[in-house]
Amino acid sequence: MLKIKLLHPDAKVPTRANATDAGLDLYALDDCIVLPNQIAMVKTGVAMAIPTGYAGVIHPRSGLAIRHGVDRLAGLIDSDYRGELIVALTTVKRWQFEIKAGDRIAQLVIQKVELWNPVVVDELDETERGENGFGSSGS
Repeated sequence: MLKIKLLHPDAKVPTRANATDAGLDLYALDDCIVLPNQIAMVKTGVAMAIPTGYAGVIHPRSGLAIRHGVDRLAGLIDSDYRGELIVALTTVKRWQFEIKAGDRIAQLVIQKVELWNPVVVDELDETERGENGFGSSGS
């Protein structure tokens, strides 16, 4: 169960388009303009109680990304956060993108997380890849 609190009368409960979809669609609370090379902070009017051991990850909607160049920035929701979900959106296009109240703006996926504690060591286990980073697995 995922407890949801609507913070505004016009807020919409996140929904799945299909019963087996991993992501819940998040909806814009207000009209908004996403300007080129700017960040729009889009309110959803929704807060939630993500269970301990899980986190919410906000993903872009593929249709907005492909058709309009709209992407989301940062989007990790910790289980102890109880504030409004606000989605940071930007566009890679040279023109603005208009969002209307009630539009689907992003997807929220709830994922199980392991809570690791960092331990400082003198050496790390060797691997075949080693320290080879960006582009090391081919282009």
